[in-house]
Parts: sequence; structure tokens; C-alpha cells
Amino acid sequence: MNSNAILASDLEKELMLKSSPERKKTNEWFFKTGKGEYGEGDIFIGLSNPDVRGTTSKYLGMDFQEIKKLLGSPIHEIRFAGLIILTENAKKAFRKKDNKSLKIIADFYLENRKAVNNWDLVDLSSYSILGNTIQAGVYDMQILERLSSSDSLWDRRIAMVSTYTFIKHGDIYPTLALAGKLLDNREDLMHKAVGWMLREAWKVDPKLVESFIIDNYSRIPRTALRYAIEKMDEEKRQEFLKWEG
Repeated sequence: MNSNAILASDLEKELMLKSSPERKKTNEWFFKTGKGEYGEGDIFIGLSNPDVRGTTSKYLGMDFQEIKKLLGSPIHEIRFAGLIILTENAKKAFRKKDNKSLKIIADFYLENRKAVNNWDLVDLSSYSILGNTIQAGVYDMQILERLSSSDSLWDRRIAMVSTYTFIKHGDIYPTLALAGKLLDNREDLMHKAVGWMLREAWKVDPKLVESFIIDNYSRIPRTALRYAIEKMDEEKRQEFLKWEG
């Protein structure tokens, strides 16, 4: 990454100028910031994802010291901007087979993953950074195994969603392995993540995923099941919803 005096403070100022009180209320509701909810205490200034992406696109050369400032912000959209920069640079390094840069980005991501503390932040960054780093052979699957055993909901979601990279490359076995481990998680956001990845895996190998669902039917939370079978034809979808196991 090339620094060229690209400052986090300049990006923050631009984002603040585009913030909206109405959007702030919407984001606070959508990302469940109320007492006892998964996003409790998260602070929003009121920006849409396209606004954040459009503004951040001019700052992709920011260095790690400045990105760390973004990730350390209490403001959700500013952390999102920092993760956009990391993600876009990871994608670039992966395309160029620049494994040295890819490892530096992934190491930094893991060291600062406390900033990745809501589902949109996980889904933006995990597979493009960790998934790509494993796919490139820089990391091995043990990192996802460790994250999937974490007490942190966000670590476990990072592990599950990171397998999207392997699905995109035609390999659904890591997804099935982690899904089997995480089916018993209690959080709805994990049920959705598992179901989403099973749905994407089904697009690659329908028979294998359907067998996985049948074999694990008694353990699959209803939300995960609905996500997993969403793209099946209606007759088959209804069969799975009504199947007694």
C-alpha cells in the first residue's frame, strides 16, 4: 500500500459531511443497537453503504497506521470504510498472486478483528481477506477451525463466511465441515450465516448439500434450513420444510 499522506482524518471528515440524521435512525434500528441486542452500543452517523464505498474509493492507498485509526473508531461506518480499504487491497493482492502483501493484510486483519463486530463488517471482509489468504495457500484451514471455536459470535461468523471463497472455487467441503460444527450455535446470526453458506454450496453441488441437510436435519435450526433451501424449486423446498426426518 502506498501512503502518500493519505489520512484517516480526511476520510472521516468526508464521511461526516455526507451523514444523515434520518439514515442514522434507520441504521440504528437495522443493526439492532438497542439494549440487549447484538449491536448494542454501536454508534452510527447515518450513511448508506454506497455512500461509504464511493467516498472510500479515493483512499485505497492508505497505509496500515491510518487504517488502524479507522478500525479503532467507535463509529460503525468509519470502521466499515477501513475494512473496505483492507478488502479491496486483499482482492488486488490475490488477483496479482502477491502472497506477501496478502499475508500482511490478513495478519493485520486478524490482529484488529475486534473492529469487525457486526454482521455487515464480517460479510464485507472475511472471505475476501481470510478466505483468499487460505485459497492462496498462505494460511491453512486451522485458522478457521480456531475462529469457529471462539466464544465470540463474530469470530465464528468470520470462520463460516470465509468459506465462501472456497465455494466460489468449486470446493464446498470446508463449508460443510464448518457448518456441521456450527449447527448447534444458539445465535440467529450464526443460523443465517450457516444457511447462507449452505445455499451457496448447494448451487455448486446440490446432491451433496441435500444429503448434508438430510443427515443433519434434526440439528439444523429452522432459520438455517430456510436459508439453505431458498433457491430450490418450490416442490423440493416444501418437501424439506415438511420432512419429518
